[in-house]
Amino acid sequence: MHRIGIVKAMKAEALPLIERLGLREGPPPWDERLPPRLWSGTHAGVEIDLIWLGRDERHGVDLIGTSAATLATTLLLTHRSIDWVISAGTAGGFVSRGGAIGKVYLGRSPICFHDRRVPIEGFRESALGEHPCMDATELSRELGYELGVVSTGDSLDAPPQDLEAMDRLGTHAKEMEAAAVAWIASLHGVPMLAVKAITDLVDGPHATEAEFLEHLHTASDRLAEAVARVIACLPS
Repeated sequence: MHRIGIVKAMKAEALPLIERLGLREGPPPWDERLPPRLWSGTHAGVEIDLIWLGRDERHGVDLIGTSAATLATTLLLTHRSIDWVISAGTAGGFVSRGGAIGKVYLGRSPICFHDRRVPIEGFRESALGEHPCMDATELSRELGYELGVVSTGDSLDAPPQDLEAMDRLGTHAKEMEAAAVAWIASLHGVPMLAVKAITDLVDGPHATEAEFLEHLHTASDRLAEAVARVIACLPS
C-alpha cells in the first residue's frame, strides 16, 4: 500500500481535509518539542500522513512560510516512508491569468521562489530554486483542475519586485510553502505535487489580507475536495 504525505500550513486549511479523509491525530515520531503535528489514516486504498506546520506559541498563530515548511517536510520524509508528497494550501491568484476565488490549480514544474534576489551567478539560480514537481497533465484532464505556475515567497503582500518576478514566471498561484516542500522532496527523491486553492486576487481591487480571511473557509473546503480527488487518482 502506498503512503502519501500532505504538508499543510494553517490549521484552518487542514481541518476540512482531516475531516473528509477521516484522519486521526497521533503522537509524532519526532521530538514533540518541535512544532509540527501529525494526523494519519487510510483513504482510497492508500495510507495518508498529514503534517501541520504547527503553532508559534510565542505569538499564538499558525507557523507559515518556507522555514516551517522545510522543517515539517524534512521531519515527515525522514520519519515516514512516503511515496508521494503533496503541498496543499491556499494561495493568491491573478485575474489577469484567469484566477478566481476558490479556483484550484495543480502545480506545473518547476516551482520557484519569487522573492529571492541574489544578483551573483550561481547564487542567483540557486535562490530561484526551479524545483521539480510531478507532471499533473493527466490529473488535470481527468479531474478538470487547471495546471498553473506556483511560486513561493515569505510575504503576504506583493511589492513591485515580487510582482515583476511573478510576471516573469507567469505565476498563477502565489503562496508561501510549495518551493520549500519541493526542494526537500527532491533531496529525498520523492515525487511532489502542489495543489492550491485561491483565496485572494493579487491584482484585484481588494486588500489581500481582508480578502484572504473572507474566503479562507470556502477555499479550504474546495481544497479538501480537490486533494481527496487527487489522492484517489494518483498512480499506484
